[in-house]
Amino acid sequence: MRIRSRLPRLTAVACLFASVLTVRIALSQAVAPVTLTGVVLADDRTPLSDAVLGLERGGQTLYRVRSLSDGHFTFTDVPGGMASITVRRLGYLQRRLEFDLNAVTTKDTFEILLTPVATDVEAVTIEGATGRLQAFNDRRVRNNFGYFFDQNDIRRKGPRYVSELFRTIPGARLQASRRAGNVLELRNCTPRIWIDGVRADNAEIDELISPSEIAGLEIYPSFAGVPAEYMDKENRACGVVLVWTRQT
Repeated sequence: MRIRSRLPRLTAVACLFASVLTVRIALSQAVAPVTLTGVVLADDRTPLSDAVLGLERGGQTLYRVRSLSDGHFTFTDVPGGMASITVRRLGYLQRRLEFDLNAVTTKDTFEILLTPVATDVEAVTIEGATGRLQAFNDRRVRNNFGYFFDQNDIRRKGPRYVSELFRTIPGARLQASRRAGNVLELRNCTPRIWIDGVRADNAEIDELISPSEIAGLEIYPSFAGVPAEYMDKENRACGVVLVWTRQT
């Protein structure tokens, strides 16, 4: 009788053990976070700095980094599995690559080669420009509320990140970002950023563009002086940043 009374208990213990074992096996099979390192090169194998790399999954950009002066970049603590990386740099064709991220595929540093586009970047200039850059020049002369930088101003200051140009702007606050560059605030909130007339949401300015890519930069710490087409009533207290690139 004693043996029979123990059978249900033994069965329950066995089931519990099997469940725990199943969970452990599932966890062991899960792909652990990985660190992905690589280098961005031109097709002549020259290292490319300031390339913007976005790691995407499910149509959303999860991480953004920028290549260093030697072309190297690193994504850290990335959940394993399928992902894509989009690489963008001024003067080169954008490239998109698909990866299965795991301990094996991320073991070695990999190379990303970019092909130059047929354009002369140095020939692009603000002086005498028409269209959007002419509007930038006009506002620079007439608008007393904004702060303006052209490529010559940026070169003189020599910032590593665009956000560093905001250090002299009243109400601007910078905080180191975990991803790239700095987190920017104007008047204690996030400003609205427009790039070539297109609104950029949910991204920091240092993740979007590098100093060398800018032809003109307009900074409006408040709603005062903001061109009508870039006014946003939902974000009026946080300022507006207009970026005009050197691409034509």
